[in-house]
Amino acid sequence: MGDTKALANRLVRRFGTRDPEKIIKSLDYILIEAPLTGVRGCYQYLHRCHIIYVHNGLNEVDRRWVCAHELGHSLLHKGLNRVFMDACTVMPTGRYEQEADRFAADLLFDDAELIALTEYPIETVAKCLGVSYDIAAYRMRSLKA
Repeated sequence: MGDTKALANRLVRRFGTRDPEKIIKSLDYILIEAPLTGVRGCYQYLHRCHIIYVHNGLNEVDRRWVCAHELGHSLLHKGLNRVFMDACTVMPTGRYEQEADRFAADLLFDDAELIALTEYPIETVAKCLGVSYDIAAYRMRSLKA
């Protein structure tokens, strides 16, 4: 589906921020906070409108991650209906979730800020960033030398 880091960096250059909510608003997306059940967020494209739903009970760090993740879905997987795919098909959706997670990590964490963490084990980096081991490993591998 493309290079998530290049896409994230283009957005950062275009909008001058790594804040996913500011980018979402600048793109004229609709951001809805609601008491979601079973998910922390989701993306919907309906009647030419981009809508991102975020669970209203999230803390600021989780909300930021979910916004970045769902923004990733909107840009990488616009034509896909994940809920339908999960409920009505046997098509695996893990790849799409991984791509959205990678995009979120690329958007939220600048290379220059991560350089200081290169001396630490991935487990420590994951804890510092508040992400999974796999996402921390991906993001540290993607650093520019």
